[in-house]
Amino acid sequence: MNEQFKMKANSYLQIDLAALRENVIQIQKEIGKERKLIPVLKANAYGLGAARLAAFYSGFSRIDTFAVSHVEEGVELRRAGIKERILVMSLPLDFQVEEAVANNLILTLGSFRQFPVLTETARQFGRQIQVSLKLDTGLHRIGFLPSEAEELCEELNRAKSTIRIVDTFSHYMCDSEKQIHQQAACFTDFLKKLRSEGIDPGMCHMASSASLEADQDGLFDAVRVGRRLFLDNPERPTGKIREAASFRAYLTDVRIRRAGETLGYNSRVVLQEDTKVGVLSIGYGDGLDPALADSGAPVLVSGRRARLLASCMDQSFVDLGEIPCQAGDEVTLFGYDRSGALLSAQEVAALIGWEGCDLTARLTPRVGRIYVE
Repeated sequence: MNEQFKMKANSYLQIDLAALRENVIQIQKEIGKERKLIPVLKANAYGLGAARLAAFYSGFSRIDTFAVSHVEEGVELRRAGIKERILVMSLPLDFQVEEAVANNLILTLGSFRQFPVLTETARQFGRQIQVSLKLDTGLHRIGFLPSEAEELCEELNRAKSTIRIVDTFSHYMCDSEKQIHQQAACFTDFLKKLRSEGIDPGMCHMASSASLEADQDGLFDAVRVGRRLFLDNPERPTGKIREAASFRAYLTDVRIRRAGETLGYNSRVVLQEDTKVGVLSIGYGDGLDPALADSGAPVLVSGRRARLLASCMDQSFVDLGEIPCQAGDEVTLFGYDRSGALLSAQEVAALIGWEGCDLTARLTPRVGRIYVE
């Protein structure tokens, strides 16, 4: 598959479905049989391919809901034939509501300004609109505050004929156990208030990858997981999650450049000594952040570490040292190379203050995606 794929793209992200399967099984074991797992597929499943992974995850028990961030992401999953529930976690823009309802998406309700638009759209369609109620327990991004609980209950009871709550959720602001417990208590109190006013909150969920790793209390009815489906914790790896994505490109040229010669626009790099320099088949137009080159990020060539020197939009430079290689050889930017050597995405991302899922999420469409067992 790789040999055939080489002819179509200058780089590719290889996704190991066997690793993803093992990770799902591990996470479901951690959260218990009584809870559901909600795969988070926002940003094209962090760059791994939302439609393909949705179809893959659909085959697991206790997965009947997918989470995305934008309405268009949910619509794309519907166009790809995904039948499961799709939750749009961000507040929709008013002009997106009609299309979302037409595609049977679950919209987040987290602001009083949404009630008129949702009510009017429900009347247009002649049916209730499914919503997921967002409660703000401390992140202060979107959602209703505890101080707004009474007003919220009044609005929800007035809108019972047009709005149906199927989920209620919040989000932990960090992975501190103390903070998790405080927010979980706030969420629980909010749910009690809703129920006391005759409002069924539906399926309740707060936990995500980081909070699940930090504290397995306060998981409620379901757990939303994105990064942990394919990457372990960046700072405190558990050793129970397999790295599932590998980003590879190719050397297009290999030459000895002399001391004093420069590389890149505006003489970005001045060589201090004679250097074996490889030209890489990708650049920041493919999602390879220039900051990685500036930090001398490692890459794998023939199973050994080389380092990035500089990058342009479509090509980059690699210091190959004494590594035997030639044009056409593969270079692994992160993940596993063909020999099984691992350069963790978390290690690479940490050089520029990111997580590994940020690296995959920024890969552009011209980076091919292939799926292997």
